[in-house]
Amino acid sequence: MYIQRSITPTIYDLLRDFKIVSINGPRQSGKTTLVKEIADKLGMAYYTFDDDATKIAAKSDPVNFIKRLSLSPCVIDEIQMVLEVVGAMKRIVDERDQNGMFLLTGSADLFKISTIKESLAGRMVSVSLYPLSFFEINANRANMVDMLFENALVSYRYDAIEYQRIVENILSGGYPPILGKSEKSRDMWFESYIEARIEKDLSLIKRVSKENKSEIAKLLRILAANTSNLLRYRSLAKHLSIKDITVKSDIEILEALFLIRRINPYFTNKGKREIKAPKVAFIDTGLASHLIDADTDALILSQRETLDNLVENFVYSELLKQTTYAQKSVKIYHYRDADYKVDQVLERKDGKIVAIEVKSGTNIKEEQLKGLIRLAQNAGGNFLHGFVFYGGDKILPISKGDYTFWLIPLAVLF
Repeated sequence: MYIQRSITPTIYDLLRDFKIVSINGPRQSGKTTLVKEIADKLGMAYYTFDDDATKIAAKSDPVNFIKRLSLSPCVIDEIQMVLEVVGAMKRIVDERDQNGMFLLTGSADLFKISTIKESLAGRMVSVSLYPLSFFEINANRANMVDMLFENALVSYRYDAIEYQRIVENILSGGYPPILGKSEKSRDMWFESYIEARIEKDLSLIKRVSKENKSEIAKLLRILAANTSNLLRYRSLAKHLSIKDITVKSDIEILEALFLIRRINPYFTNKGKREIKAPKVAFIDTGLASHLIDADTDALILSQRETLDNLVENFVYSELLKQTTYAQKSVKIYHYRDADYKVDQVLERKDGKIVAIEVKSGTNIKEEQLKGLIRLAQNAGGNFLHGFVFYGGDKILPISKGDYTFWLIPLAVLF
């Protein structure tokens, strides 16, 4: 069953405005299915470098290969497998000066692949396609990010979901190939997925030895156990018996492969955002859950800290997916000021922010609002709204001093 991707209208718009559009994202997130649909509707030819004959032809003569393809608008799937064509593509789009010539897909962030010698700046625009959001799975065309800024959630109508089912969904994640599969089938799929990413895709970013691959695989599991926490490079380096700079490089690789994301801290002084410690989150909580052998009953009954971290990661990943097709550009940060913390801060380009605390439990106390209050005070007029996503089943206001925030059930995300 084909699931309509909410970013599709955005891609059509970009093809009208730019010469090259690249859809990047993790493998198995649905990029090929999406571009085939677009190619069919727009009459674009489709080529994939997963096909050996096509790949060999492109590698042997990239210039003539691109010249031939450029006779009409086309799709090139998995562009990162034959980077030799990038230079030829740059020259041909400059000669033709025509929008919508190439629609590319890549399973690695093209702007982070060091082997690209030719710059496509000004010629190409990139968008990210992540695994399915639960809004997409359930055919909900609304955008949670837009609703947060518009404060529309306070009157949002949603269906209640049993708490155990919510946790099960968090553990399953949104990769299209495993929707509706049994837990055992999901485990087998995730294991092969991780192995393929480590064995096949690391070389797309840089040359790595067998020892490097083993180190990165171990690092990925450690990060899963620490998702939603601050990244401590020195501690990770000590645990892995490697240098701090190596840990940072390995994390950059995992990020370029769309497995994890670093979340920078929010400061009104933007210069501090790049130098203070980021938090780590997984693009998909199904993958993170598999890496730590998470179990629904165990999480609910006795592993509350781990559940808290996974729930926070889940809210982040769902919102991240929806930032790709929100009405305005939005970035997600976290906030930390001494003992005051806020899990997620969404900022628009105009500086306006929405703050989100995430609690897996059903009971919320006033003292848990202190981070939201401190952030509101520091951000001043840029602070629009504050929300607490929690395990309860009612949308409710909660006030502290001069501030009123809103409790939002996790079920709203479905």
